[in-house]
Amino acid sequence: MRLNKLLLPKHTGRVGDNRAHDGKVVTLHSNTRWCSDSFEISCWKKEKVRLVFSLDCCDREVMSYVATTKGISATMVQDVLVESIEKRFGDTSVLPKQVGWLTENGSCYVADETR
Repeated sequence: MRLNKLLLPKHTGRVGDNRAHDGKVVTLHSNTRWCSDSFEISCWKKEKVRLVFSLDCCDREVMSYVATTKGISATMVQDVLVESIEKRFGDTSVLPKQVGWLTENGSCYVADETR
C-alpha cells in the first residue's frame, strides 16, 4: 500500500479548526483556568465506574466530581461546573470574573446545553 501511495497521512494531532493553544495549562492564579475530564475504572465483576471531575489548573484542587455506573451525561457535566462555581464564588448567577474551562471534546462536553 505504501509503494502505491494508498496509505492515509499520519495523524499529527492537529484539529482542523484554528483554535489557538500555546500548550500551557498551568496558571499563576487560582480561578483563572479550570479543567475537566472523565475516565472509567473497570471493576472485577465487569462493572465500570465512570467519573467526571473539575479542577483548578493553578492549585490543582478538585472542586467537584460525580461518579456513576451508567454513562456520563451532559447534565452531570453541567452539575460539576455549577458546583465548582458555587464552591469558589458562592451561590451567584454572575461570575465576578471570567474563568477559562478546558475540556475534552466528548459528547457530554460539547452538547449544546453544556456549552
